[in-house]
Amino acid sequence: MKVGVIVWVEGIIVKFRIREGIRVERGDLLKVVDGNTIYVLKVFDFKPESLLTAVEVARLSHRRSNDQSLEIFDRPLRYYDTALAQLIAEIGADGRARRPVSVPHLFTEVETLTKQELRALNLDNGDIELGYVRMGRKVTNFRVTISGERAFPHHILITSITGGGKTNLGKVLAWNILHSDNKYSLILIDTENEYFDGGDVDHLGLVHSPNSEKKLLYVTNVVERPCKYEYRFSYRGIIFRRIVNAYPLKIAYDELHPEDFIETGEFSPQQEAFLWLLWRRLQESWLERLVKERVEVLYSLLNRDVPKNTITATKRKIAYMLGDRVFTPEARYDVIGAILKAVASGSVILVDMPFATEAQEKLLAVLLARRVFRFYEGMRKREPISWKDMPIVLIMVEEAHRYLSKAALIRRGERRDNIFSTISKRGRKYKIGLCAITQMPGDLEETIIRQQLTKIVLPLPTRPDFMKVVNYTPYLDGFEEEIKNLDRGEGLLISPPSGMKFAVPFKVHSYEELVRRELNKELALVRSRLRVKKAYSRLYEGGYS
Repeated sequence: MKVGVIVWVEGIIVKFRIREGIRVERGDLLKVVDGNTIYVLKVFDFKPESLLTAVEVARLSHRRSNDQSLEIFDRPLRYYDTALAQLIAEIGADGRARRPVSVPHLFTEVETLTKQELRALNLDNGDIELGYVRMGRKVTNFRVTISGERAFPHHILITSITGGGKTNLGKVLAWNILHSDNKYSLILIDTENEYFDGGDVDHLGLVHSPNSEKKLLYVTNVVERPCKYEYRFSYRGIIFRRIVNAYPLKIAYDELHPEDFIETGEFSPQQEAFLWLLWRRLQESWLERLVKERVEVLYSLLNRDVPKNTITATKRKIAYMLGDRVFTPEARYDVIGAILKAVASGSVILVDMPFATEAQEKLLAVLLARRVFRFYEGMRKREPISWKDMPIVLIMVEEAHRYLSKAALIRRGERRDNIFSTISKRGRKYKIGLCAITQMPGDLEETIIRQQLTKIVLPLPTRPDFMKVVNYTPYLDGFEEEIKNLDRGEGLLISPPSGMKFAVPFKVHSYEELVRRELNKELALVRSRLRVKKAYSRLYEGGYS
């Protein structure tokens, strides 16, 4: 369908006149056919053109305000609507899409895209399905996917305001990994009770997917020993049962190292030095002694080298971080070993701790990330052949600004890396990816934003936040208004590792819809079996003729 005509071109910016009666929306993908080249455009703004004098504008606005009809002489020549669009790709005679190196001629026609041209943009060449191509508010049936093999090791940044759809997108990523053929693993910590069963009757969780029985490890305080955890739920009048692998969330003190606490960023240099001194003196029993012993005993143990007030403050912080639910003096089972085994087998590891404080969540997140990094790094160096066959692991970090902000990484003018910034910098070498999720990207350190090569921008109306992302992301110049006006579930995807050469507008899958499709198939199979069972029962009751 013809949409308009080009009236101005400068650089990669195109302005076209919109045909009368045609509605164009910000974010629309359109095309211009010029000879053997097809140019693909993305609309980012609008600019009405007027040749009316100031007197005419005053007269016409006065008539309109008094509910009188408007009469404009030669209206199509003196007043019309135009749209501003960016050239995002050109498709040559060979059918391949490339970055634009030329521009269309003036007065060539602008038209809507066809499926063939959408297909040439390489938006569905990956194995991680995120949603459908969106044109303005219109959602197509053309899938948007990324390559997990290429995108995960180069890290993912997901940004949105609260309520913008971050958790839904997180569950969609987990759903994809549940359905991967052991190519990927995922670790996520849930402190809001949203991922396992959805948290309420209106939402579904990972356990509702049939693949959870094969690929989900549920780490929780709900169970006291490693077991097969049974979960029942009702769907359309049928009771379904899931049996998933579960492991108790209990971690012994001797699993913890001073660096686990230090990398949370909660301790002063004096307190950090105290932790190191204590560990060097006591080794594995350092934490238990720190918790149990009185300040005077520790003061004497370290030859009075550490002030008592430093010991007192450190004991208070440590006690708060440990709590009494997850970290214990002794643990019957090796939960860290179970998690690493699940990572190596290509599973989704859901650590459920809904009653955790922010400090406890930070400690556990640092602990797990450090152990996974050390495990993969050691495997690559000691057993490179086995390491090549291991799945790519993606570590999902909610509230990423807690770990990756300038305040967290730069102290007293010096940069101090933690495990998450280390993974962002070096994880690619070891098949470890970071999925950083935040509603405050404006707080992130600039290097971190650059290192997350795949970015998914959901609704983000605050200027300091979206400008930080725009400034350090390719292909987002000029799309500030679109980012500000995204609705819940709408997003822009930038993924150069997946072969995408522009910011792709898309509608994120609803996790509930994905799982309901699976449940409907399962339901049809169950009802088919029930019909067969009833038929056999009637046959046996009636006997043979």
